[in-house]
Amino acid sequence: MPCETDSFEDDLADLSSAEEFLEYFDIDFDVRVVQVNRLHILQRFHDYLAKQEAGKTPDYDAYRQWLARAYT
Repeated sequence: MPCETDSFEDDLADLSSAEEFLEYFDIDFDVRVVQVNRLHILQRFHDYLAKQEAGKTPDYDAYRQWLARAYT
C-alpha cells in the first residue's frame, strides 16, 4: 500500500508545464504572465527547492509556498 508521500511524489512526477504546477497547487495565475515568464518561474521554483534543508522532505504546503513566491 503506497503512503501519502509516494502519491504526492507521483503527482509531481506527472507535472511538466508551469501551468500544470500552478493548477496542481491551486495558485491563481495570469496565463499571459506565465506565457512570457514560464522558464523564470520554474527556474526560481527549482532554486527554492534546492535550498531546502537537507534531510527534510517538503510537503504540499511548502511546495505551494515556494511556487507562489516564484510566480510573484
